[in-house]
Amino acid sequence: MDTLLASDRDPLTAPDFASRATWADKFRSAHRETAAWHFVDIEIDNPDLKSACFDFPALHGEAAHGPAQDCVVNKIDEFAAELKSPATVATERLLALKFLIHFIADVHQPLHVADHHDRGGNCILLNSTPTQASNLHAYWDVDVVAQLGRTPAEIADKLDARLTAAQSKSWAQGTAAIWAMESFDIGRRDAYALPSLPSCDSGGSVSLSADYAARAQEDAAILLLKGAVRIAAVLNEALGN
Repeated sequence: MDTLLASDRDPLTAPDFASRATWADKFRSAHRETAAWHFVDIEIDNPDLKSACFDFPALHGEAAHGPAQDCVVNKIDEFAAELKSPATVATERLLALKFLIHFIADVHQPLHVADHHDRGGNCILLNSTPTQASNLHAYWDVDVVAQLGRTPAEIADKLDARLTAAQSKSWAQGTAAIWAMESFDIGRRDAYALPSLPSCDSGGSVSLSADYAARAQEDAAILLLKGAVRIAAVLNEALGN
């Protein structure tokens, strides 16, 4: 994997693994056709994964040039297959790796999966939070993780210390669809445990309680661990490690 990443000359991010983990977001800015690939909006009041993923469109050609109407679940499966296949050309294999390490993380963010007609919480404004996130999606994207420690290294060390061998073995199993539904359940149960549920049409804001923040931090810790274990499992299988 390190050799594959080191061969990449794309200037969007540095070539190391941690930097390439954010590559797909930067790539999306200039390639809006990939925007929907980062999430799957499963409505909490009528959950339907197939519908939320545009009926899982079939792939014709390379995954990096697939249809814009697709979702993170389908793209994880497609890019994992490409990364594993010896028939995949080198340029596509590198793209598959960079998309995968980002998308597997995305599917473990509850508001990249659960939705309530609010663009995954982007339309729910926050009255105030300890870190002043502007909306619920941003809170779960960044702020709740930042509250786990002062630096990424400190957060990683804390999380690694609590991971057991049994958890690692168990969490490495499953499929992207199963992982998405795990995140959906957390999103419906905890991320949307709000005093009201504004939508993009209705507008509105909410306040987050201390209890809400504590649950969110514990959810984020577990989901970060699961995401890390599953990224490692997918890459190890695809690259033969």
